[in-house]
Amino acid sequence: MKRLLCIACVAAGLIGCAENKPAQLRPESDPYITQGRVQFESSTTKHIVHVVKVDTERTGSGLLKVILTMRNRTKKNLWVDVRTTFLDADGHVLDQSNWEPIMLDARTVSEYTCTSLNSQPADYQVIIRKPKKTDLELP
Repeated sequence: MKRLLCIACVAAGLIGCAENKPAQLRPESDPYITQGRVQFESSTTKHIVHVVKVDTERTGSGLLKVILTMRNRTKKNLWVDVRTTFLDADGHVLDQSNWEPIMLDARTVSEYTCTSLNSQPADYQVIIRKPKKTDLELP
């Protein structure tokens, strides 16, 4: 009997707590580019991978092409994942690439290139991350 009463009290408490509250807005003018067009997912990655140069150009058909030049500062070859998000003039996502694994040779400069799928993008964001595990480390 006590158990049934306890369950009823908990259920009544949960039903009383089910109240909808409006989300608090924290406006940012450019949320994707607030931290810069090229970002590192982890704060440690920026010490081993340096972004040497970023170029953008329009192709003959009007597509936006991003060319990212990176330097691996370690003594070993390094795999990184890179993803590009293309934004419209209002800062909304138009399309986004999948995470693309890129091997950076030891102490060498390498390039990553990504081209938009249509001519609408006005801006972009590139994120670089170190993968947690590569296929090369698996048995």
